[in-house]
Amino acid sequence: MNHELIQVFSADYILDNLGITFIYKPKRGVIKEGKGVREYYEVECADIGFRTEDYTFVSLMENVGEEFEFVNEFDGNKFAVDFKYISELCEEYGDYKPIEFLKMFEKKVGKCYLWNFKKNEFEEIKDKQFLKANKKKKKKTEINLNILKMYDQIRETIISQDEQVKQILASVYKNQKIINSSLDDRTIAKLKENIIVYGPTGTGKTEILTQIAKLCDVPIVIEDATSFSETGYVGRDVSEMLGDLYSLAGNDVHLAEKGILVIDEFDKLGEGGADGATEGPSRNGVQRSLLKLLDGGTITFREDNYDGNLIDFNTSKLTVVALGAFSGIKKNDDYSDVSIKDFIDQGIMREVMGRFSKLVPMNHFSKNDYRRILLESKLSPINTYQKLFEELGIKFSYDDELINYIVAEAEALECGARSLKTVFDGIISDELFDVFSGDKKEVHLKVPKDQSKSYVARKKASENRKKVGFH
Repeated sequence: MNHELIQVFSADYILDNLGITFIYKPKRGVIKEGKGVREYYEVECADIGFRTEDYTFVSLMENVGEEFEFVNEFDGNKFAVDFKYISELCEEYGDYKPIEFLKMFEKKVGKCYLWNFKKNEFEEIKDKQFLKANKKKKKKTEINLNILKMYDQIRETIISQDEQVKQILASVYKNQKIINSSLDDRTIAKLKENIIVYGPTGTGKTEILTQIAKLCDVPIVIEDATSFSETGYVGRDVSEMLGDLYSLAGNDVHLAEKGILVIDEFDKLGEGGADGATEGPSRNGVQRSLLKLLDGGTITFREDNYDGNLIDFNTSKLTVVALGAFSGIKKNDDYSDVSIKDFIDQGIMREVMGRFSKLVPMNHFSKNDYRRILLESKLSPINTYQKLFEELGIKFSYDDELINYIVAEAEALECGARSLKTVFDGIISDELFDVFSGDKKEVHLKVPKDQSKSYVARKKASENRKKVGFH
């Protein structure tokens, strides 16, 4: 029993997330005459409890206070947990009122408990307490911060993309406002914006969206477009993107419908892409499969892909963001003066482009941008390692020349902000073993003496080979 764990949750949180879970134990036998022996699941027990933010379940009935994952070990065997909010069950089974549902459950299954902060113990749920909790309407996803505060927070980690952050944030923020309004689905679908964010790798495309989703308190999934194929071919079906978002939202379809679906490597869906590749199932077929998702309609899929219940997912409220380098549309080595026609020429269907109302180009990083990211971003390798070493009680410092070295190496590697981490990890790796073994209480980083394998040296060598005719 983990009382210490339960104390971090308020009574309101527990009641808002209260539900029933059914625990299934694997069996083997004859289910239906003439169908032979097969494996199946049998309900072992049912339990009342609540779902935590990391999608684990805390029992409030049989094993009071015990926490376990939705898929775990049960008496040495795997079990599956089907969690349903009590409010959902009351709606699903017609005219049951929450209080009546609880009475029925208690009569057939047993007692359940909540944590009492004042008494510092669990106590049995009484009718009045449960009835009061269920008078609350189901909590809506609301934006707690105003847009200016959100903008400032994101810019603490995303450097040199101020206008890009502003545009993407404005669109997602607007979407969430209209999604949580009283407008009908058709109007919401017309007002909602789908976005294409394009530009060099490592410039913060996914990080901006991840942070926005966190601040808006909505689920987000990032899918690789190249892993999907049109229906009927081997490969993942486009509807599985929605299944992933549904799973991430804890099987709460209403929450998932308000989420953000990010389709990465979107430029690879262009049959006439920069690499000219055309192998595999028709990329136009995949794009056509996306049209219904972008338009705002109902797409049906099964839980767990094949064996679960049918789920109707309304995409009218879904924010779809496509990401890609689209290096083939660069003009004068940048993305200025890019038009919708350039995307169509790269193989993105005109019908698909018509569903994206906002195009956001990311900035290419200059040497000064790399320096600012390294020194100013909260997520830069220097600042994240500083936090780690503070946690370990290690004194951390570095030479000024090291910054210039890392910036030059990152530029040569040409992978955007990711290059900074790659270079920094290579420099600090030799120190980490001694730190974790307890032999070092101080780390001072300098420019490596051996630079024969540096990215700058490799780039220069490659350029020299091209000059003399070697490739």
